[in-house]
Amino acid sequence: MNKKLMLNTFKIKSNDIPVWFLRQSGRHLPEYYEIRSKKRNFINFCLDENLIYESTMLPLKYYDLDAVIIFSDILIVPWAIERNVKFFKGIGPKLEPLLPGTKLIENLNIKNKLSPLSNSITNIRKKLVTSKSIIGFAGAPWTLACYMIDGQSSKDFIETRKAVWGSNKWFRKLLNCLTIYVTDILELQAKAGADILMIFDSWSHMIPNNFFQVCAIDPTANIIKDLKFRGVKCPIIGLPFKAGSSLIKYSYESTVDCISLDWTIDLSWADKNLNKDLTIQGNLDPASLIPNKSDLLKDNVLSILNKMNDRRFIFNVGHGLTPDCKISNVKSVIEIVKNYRMKESNCITI
Repeated sequence: MNKKLMLNTFKIKSNDIPVWFLRQSGRHLPEYYEIRSKKRNFINFCLDENLIYESTMLPLKYYDLDAVIIFSDILIVPWAIERNVKFFKGIGPKLEPLLPGTKLIENLNIKNKLSPLSNSITNIRKKLVTSKSIIGFAGAPWTLACYMIDGQSSKDFIETRKAVWGSNKWFRKLLNCLTIYVTDILELQAKAGADILMIFDSWSHMIPNNFFQVCAIDPTANIIKDLKFRGVKCPIIGLPFKAGSSLIKYSYESTVDCISLDWTIDLSWADKNLNKDLTIQGNLDPASLIPNKSDLLKDNVLSILNKMNDRRFIFNVGHGLTPDCKISNVKSVIEIVKNYRMKESNCITI
């Protein structure tokens, strides 16, 4: 195996295909509940160095993965800028809604508040085998704005969309403000030892088409530009979730190194239409990992691998592993990917 298979995949086409999973450390692993029970408050859980370490490393007990993703939450940024973020069991996150026109808190030093995140990454880097990469991440400005304005998860984020149309100047200022804070947290993770950074635009499919450039592409490009200015050279993965045809423009103008695709995207379409210079990550449906037995799972995994045969490719799910996915299914998928790349590697002649 290459020393850092994940990192190499951003540079060159390889017959070895790296594999990891979104939300690979979570409720589908039995030990997670024991770790989670050590803190009643989820924010406190995400800011405990030892618990970050345990949660991040837990998937390696079960799976032969090529990367770990640091255990945190995208709403750590709104929390750090004093938006009163709370999590409720069975409900999810709640924030005091940010009303359009509200004076924004700018120029906060959030890095001091996030030192446990930085320290845990440094500790993981010291103890993690060198062949495995560490992925740091943050929510994209649009997605963070959705939570901050609507105050919770939503099926349509109507308050945020109203703000785009009715308070556009203020909304753009909010995006610019969040762009700086997202850059801050990504820089912190990179300088602590993260090899790769990922930007989650989980609600990009809620962006009115007229504003996709301003709300999704430009903030991402500005974050990457600012990171490079600050000396951060990590590859960047972008996940514009369910962005549909907007993915084409995103792939050319966001300046990400890799685009992570959800399970609704036809990979043959993606190969034909998306920027050929990008690595592609994805896009197994996490629901396929739930049934106790599915005759379709192996064929689907192989179909994904075959369609991406000519691209730099990272195998993953199209969104996070669900609490009811089966460990045995995840193991089977990893085995299929590894056997596939072994078979392809055996065809190489030097």
